[in-house]
Amino acid sequence: MKLLVSLLLLSVAIAQSADSPRTVTFNRADTDHCEVILVSGKPMLATTYEGTTVAITMPQNRENGEFSFFIAVAQVGPGEAEVNPKAISALYPDPAHTRFRWFDKAHDLDTQASMRAEGLGQPGGAPAEGPMPESNSASPPPTHPEAMGPIDPHAGTRSEEEARLLQLRKQGGKGSSLPQIDPAHPPVFLRITTLQQGAKASGYVFLRKPKGSKVEVTPSATLEEIDIPINGVIFRF
Repeated sequence: MKLLVSLLLLSVAIAQSADSPRTVTFNRADTDHCEVILVSGKPMLATTYEGTTVAITMPQNRENGEFSFFIAVAQVGPGEAEVNPKAISALYPDPAHTRFRWFDKAHDLDTQASMRAEGLGQPGGAPAEGPMPESNSASPPPTHPEAMGPIDPHAGTRSEEEARLLQLRKQGGKGSSLPQIDPAHPPVFLRITTLQQGAKASGYVFLRKPKGSKVEVTPSATLEEIDIPINGVIFRF
């Protein structure tokens, strides 16, 4: 009987292992799959696995329980890549390792824009006065990810890449200098799509702490790890 129970437990463990998605973690020492690339002077972490390249900027703390980052996905090999931003999540470095998940920032901004258009920006129905908040998307600067061209991993030297990566890690959690997002001119968001060989997709992803969560997000905090599932493989940064 004990032998039978042991065999059953072993078979369950093997089945669970087979069903678990493969995780490819960004590692600068893994030069076969991972690298820090410069795109129009903007550093991004990039991992290539089974013909799919995923590149990501360091997460930016929005200081309201939200984090944002820019993602670029390219299908460089045969086959196709299923891109679904709704499946992206990240762990926050609190003791409980709270998982932050995707939320529909585009809908959130659409609601704000509609309220502003209907004159609901202030109590009493009066439209909000004063200048519009600065937009970070209407006319992105040349080095902004939205204005980037094709990914070129040879755009800078390794020493430049390392220096920029170090700077990114130091600044990743600082969101106080981030411009406000104008609901009337939202940024480009990553959308659900299927990429064939040679195709690319890019855009912003916003993650938010779970509703009702009491975790405190400090202005200097950043995300511990970001999981981006593509074709059953988790690209972890």
